[in-house]
Amino acid sequence: MLYLIYGTNTNKVRAKQRELVAIMQSKQPNVSLYRVTTENWKDSSLEELLGSQGLFLAKYIVTLDKLLEDKEIGSEIIGLLEEMKGSDHAWIILEDKVSTPNLKKIEKFAYKVFDFNESVGSQAGTEKKRPLAFDFAEQFAGKNKVGAWGEFIKLKDAELAGEEIHGVLWWQMKSVFLAKFCKNAEESGLTPYSFQKALRLSKGWELKELNILLDKLVQIYHEAHRGNGDLMVEMEGMSLGL
Repeated sequence: MLYLIYGTNTNKVRAKQRELVAIMQSKQPNVSLYRVTTENWKDSSLEELLGSQGLFLAKYIVTLDKLLEDKEIGSEIIGLLEEMKGSDHAWIILEDKVSTPNLKKIEKFAYKVFDFNESVGSQAGTEKKRPLAFDFAEQFAGKNKVGAWGEFIKLKDAELAGEEIHGVLWWQMKSVFLAKFCKNAEESGLTPYSFQKALRLSKGWELKELNILLDKLVQIYHEAHRGNGDLMVEMEGMSLGL
C-alpha cells in the first residue's frame, strides 16, 4: 500500500506521517519501521523489501524521506510505484514539493495522497487548523483530565475517525509503557525525542495501570470491529474516567 504526504507545511507533513504510522502500529504492534533517505539510499535494500512477501514474513512500514528531489533516485522510485502499490508493506513518500508529472504518476498508484501546501494570497491565514490526535494523547498520558477532555471534544467536532484517535493513543501509551523499563531510546525502539517525552509522562503511571489500560485499548478496538461497541464512545468514557 502506498501513501504520499507532501507540502510546504513541514510540521503538518511530519505530524501526518507520525499519525499514520501510529495507526498502523496499533493494528500490528511489532511491525518493523524503515526510513530511507538520500544518505542511506545505497545501503537500503529497497528491492529486497519489495520482494519480501510471504505468510511467515513480517510486514514493514517504509518511509521514503525526500528522495524525489534527487533526480536519479527519484526516477528509480517512480519506476517502482506499481510494485509498492501491490506490496504487502506500507510505503510512505514524504516530500516538500512534487513535480506535476511525478504527482500524476504517484496519484495513479497511491492509496491516499495528503497535500499540506500552504495557502497563498489573502486567504492564507483563514484556513481552520485541523486538530491532531497527538495533542489529546499527550494530555491523556499526562493524566490531565480537563486537558484530555478538551482535546477530545476538538477531535470529535472535527469528525476525526475513531480508528485514527485510537491508533495515536495506543502508540502514545505503548511508548509510556516502554519508557517504564527501557534504559534508553535505542532499547525502546523510539526516537530520542519520543523516548524523553514518554519517560516524563511515565512518572505518573504504575506498570499495573499501564497493562490494564493497554489491554482495554486492545479490547475496545476488537469489540468495535466486531460490531459490539463504538470506539468513540469507549474512548470518550476512558477520557472522563482518568
